[in-house]
Amino acid sequence: MKVILLWLCICFGLNPILYGQTADKTSDVIEGGKLIVELVKVLGTKKETIRDDGCKGQHADLCVVNETPSSITVSLEQHTSHEKREVVILPAGKECFLRAGIGVWTYDLKYSGQLTSIRKGDVLIEGCNNLTMTIK
Repeated sequence: MKVILLWLCICFGLNPILYGQTADKTSDVIEGGKLIVELVKVLGTKKETIRDDGCKGQHADLCVVNETPSSITVSLEQHTSHEKREVVILPAGKECFLRAGIGVWTYDLKYSGQLTSIRKGDVLIEGCNNLTMTIK
């Protein structure tokens, strides 16, 4: 559609030049050129994008850095919704729980393959805060 409109503007805008009209039609050529430039500007503008309002107090990211010599398993559970998440982090690795809902989450850290916990506790996730937990 854009190509057809551009082609029509070029044809009508350059019509006096193609048929050898006199110089008194120069203003018509200039107006045709202006029309083409305006059409290119309109067709070349970016489309309006949907605005992302960000987290707005709805979620945040929680990253866990493993500085221990073995892999660890991190489990999270939100108090209100009972949503559960779990991730295994390799030695010298980092993993993130993206877009975790706001509220209090219970975390449980274990060496992978073991039943005993290294550390347990609660963490408060507030909207738009990006938290980092380092395990040494």
